[in-house]
Amino acid sequence: MTIRRVRKSSHLQLVPASSEERPAPGGSGSRTVVNYLVTIELDGVTPPIWRRFSVPSNIQLDELHSVVQVLMGWGDQHKHQWVGMKRTSSLGPDRYIMRDVIECDGTGEEDEFGEDEVRLDEVLFEVGDHLRYEYNFEARWSHMLVLGQIVKRGPIAEPCCFGGERACPPEDCEGPMGYRKFLDEQTDSAGFDSEHFVLEEVNTAVDTMMALQKYPPVLDSQFAKILRRISVHSAPRLFSAVSKAELQGIGGMDFDLMRGGALSHLYWLLNHANGDGIGLTASGCFPPEEVASARDELDWGSEWIDTTSGSSAQLSELLEVAKTLKLVRKHRGTLILTRLGKSMIAYRGELWRHIVSVLPLGKGELAQEAGRILLLTLAAGLSEAERSEVMIEGLTALGWRTESGTKLVDDDWTSVVGDTLLYLRMTGAIAENPLDRDVPCDPEWGRGFARMVLSM
Repeated sequence: MTIRRVRKSSHLQLVPASSEERPAPGGSGSRTVVNYLVTIELDGVTPPIWRRFSVPSNIQLDELHSVVQVLMGWGDQHKHQWVGMKRTSSLGPDRYIMRDVIECDGTGEEDEFGEDEVRLDEVLFEVGDHLRYEYNFEARWSHMLVLGQIVKRGPIAEPCCFGGERACPPEDCEGPMGYRKFLDEQTDSAGFDSEHFVLEEVNTAVDTMMALQKYPPVLDSQFAKILRRISVHSAPRLFSAVSKAELQGIGGMDFDLMRGGALSHLYWLLNHANGDGIGLTASGCFPPEEVASARDELDWGSEWIDTTSGSSAQLSELLEVAKTLKLVRKHRGTLILTRLGKSMIAYRGELWRHIVSVLPLGKGELAQEAGRILLLTLAAGLSEAERSEVMIEGLTALGWRTESGTKLVDDDWTSVVGDTLLYLRMTGAIAENPLDRDVPCDPEWGRGFARMVLSM
């Protein structure tokens, strides 16, 4: 089936702030870090869309931006800025803007500050103070944050939502007026529930976002670019997998074990095909002596199939992978090395660099994006059932649909990652569990290998 992309409650003790702890504007913030309880409401929309949440008082505004995006349900697809409600210069209220905008414009106006240099307690001092958050300047989505209470006792907690009402408007409905028109024209079957708000769902998204800050993907990696195109709300299972994968947690891993698992089968074939090559049978299979050698020397992680005819499924998969990698070819009934394959033999480190750089296998955006999500499921240690859920959810969030517009199913994603999946199963990095699809059984070296590839 053809697949195409579719464009388009807490027991906190609450007390008022003390003037003695109030920081001076532009200063370093309160000496004592406390918990702020803040309410945010979207302007110009009725009935109101709002959230009540807590954050540490020393959170930077660029970090608060990420929290607000997840709390409200936005997709972080547009520029934003903060506007203070106190006039500190002749130009008007201070604006706290994105670092990318400052670096791009090369300007530094008197009333502009980088949001990554300002703490929340430098702009909200006491109960009742306001701060405006503007998102998507063309649509003019404006939010008002109000400091409602200050928690001075107890531990400093991670960001957490305590209440709210109604769903975030769709990302592309062009502001408050466009949203009203969207609601007026919407039919019952349109699939958007404007009243939808589930506290547990929001906090799961917040927890996932915080975990991602601790274990983010490598900043300039291809996988990080994929993540930036989707939101936590559109793919909660995928982002949960990212937090489990600990994508930069490769320190302390046994690299010899990882390389051995990823390369041993290919090295066996390269070494045996080196020189005069491997003479194949009339039916194009491996001769019995090579089958016996592969059976005895390699760990396939499963029962060997037909040890005498040369038609073992494992060797057929190994040959298919090696051909896809352009390491071997058939010539007059003999399996020989390509020029690339010969270079892998001459320089032992080259095969490792080659494999890590070319994965995932397959041409085109769909195969590459699906292959990286597949590697994520391996890095996260997911079961077969969980892997399928994440694959379908992730590809759907990226805009992929069947040609007929129907929902993707298992056969769809397995077909587009066929080459990558074949390699991972051939090496044993992904191991099928015939007894229970809900129980993970992939080896630890496979998880580390997937993290390594996703860092590219």
